[in-house]
Amino acid sequence: MSLRFRLNLMIGLVMLAIIGMGTLFVVHNARRSVAEEVRSSVNLALQLIDAGLEQAVAAGRSPVDWIAQLARLDRTRHLSLSVRQGESAIIDLPSSSHPAEGEEAPGWFAWAVAPEPRVAEKHLHQLGNPMIQITIDANPADEIAEAWIEARGFLLLMLALAITVYLVVHTTLGRAFKSVGVILEGLEDLENGDYSRRLPEFYLPEFARISRTFNHTVCTLEKTREENRALTQRSLAIREEERRHLAQELHDELGQSLSAIKAIAASLRKPERDDEATTDAIGAIQSICDHLFTVLRTLMQRLRPLMLDELGLKASLEDMIENWRSRYPRIALDFSCDDGIDECVGDARIHVFRIVQESLTNVVRHAGAAHLGIHLNLIEAAGGRPEALLLEVSDDGAGFDPAQAPAGLGLLGIRERVESLRGRFSLRTRPGAGVTLSIEIPCQDPCP
Repeated sequence: MSLRFRLNLMIGLVMLAIIGMGTLFVVHNARRSVAEEVRSSVNLALQLIDAGLEQAVAAGRSPVDWIAQLARLDRTRHLSLSVRQGESAIIDLPSSSHPAEGEEAPGWFAWAVAPEPRVAEKHLHQLGNPMIQITIDANPADEIAEAWIEARGFLLLMLALAITVYLVVHTTLGRAFKSVGVILEGLEDLENGDYSRRLPEFYLPEFARISRTFNHTVCTLEKTREENRALTQRSLAIREEERRHLAQELHDELGQSLSAIKAIAASLRKPERDDEATTDAIGAIQSICDHLFTVLRTLMQRLRPLMLDELGLKASLEDMIENWRSRYPRIALDFSCDDGIDECVGDARIHVFRIVQESLTNVVRHAGAAHLGIHLNLIEAAGGRPEALLLEVSDDGAGFDPAQAPAGLGLLGIRERVESLRGRFSLRTRPGAGVTLSIEIPCQDPCP
């Protein structure tokens, strides 16, 4: 459960507990009030009967005549009056209960506040006549209805206050946790490497401090990443320049020296010199020179593909792919490349070339794949203008656990190059399911 749900649940339970305790308090007081009122009514009726009998006796009237006059009374509100002499009933007045419409107490309330039944009896003994029995039975219905009217108002007021408090707290928490949600979204963007997100200035001072601290941290991280990206680009540029210079030196110095050695060896092979040992030595020199020429061309190609500067990225990649197909015929290699790649990547073409080259090396060394796909496609903007290059490299090899990336600098170097170009790097793999590498690089110099 989220913190917001827990707080709302706790507040709701507290409000229900308050309402429950208030209801118990109201029921307790109502029950006590009804019981007291019923007891008072019964006692008052007994006192009135005693007083009436005393006045009748003092006036010389018969108690039976005075009691018979009670039959003229209408039904009493709280009491039932019954007078019996022997086996005959003289008076039978049930109570009158006529609560106003809509004011009758509900069953649960009546059951909760109803007092214990209270019946009072009075006996009059007369010489020569049967005993007169006066029975007073209390009826608390009207008192319960009146208690319900008072309790209902209090309960409604307490319910309204509880709902108001809950809504106020819920609204306050909702606004506060809305700020928490914005902060969490910002942290997720930060985790994903998006440093462009800025948090707004919240109205709560605690969240406002978090917002300012977060924005300062993001600015610092963004500045640091830009500095690291610039250093990485500078480092890669220096490394490529050193490779280019080394390739040029190999071509100019070592290549010319080997050519001179081979030419001298060829000049020594003359018809008049038929010394077999000399001829074999000259042939060995020429063979070694041919082998060194092959090694030299391979080294120069790996250090700095001359075709990249002369014919562009697409032609260089096609040439490299053909060489790999001839060297590793067991791997079925599917390659496709859109036109306009060179115009999109601009000066970053050497980095794209190195990424593809490193991907091929990783597949051969580690994947054990039978099929490999390399696809370079242009992503077009709304106006049809290329805005990014999408490179996808996928194989059906062994794969690996992304949480335990294999040791080595291959993937690290690829990621480093992609980040230096402000691109996005995505790796999908699992053991036994191959590897899919997706790289998106924004165009350095988009075509108009």
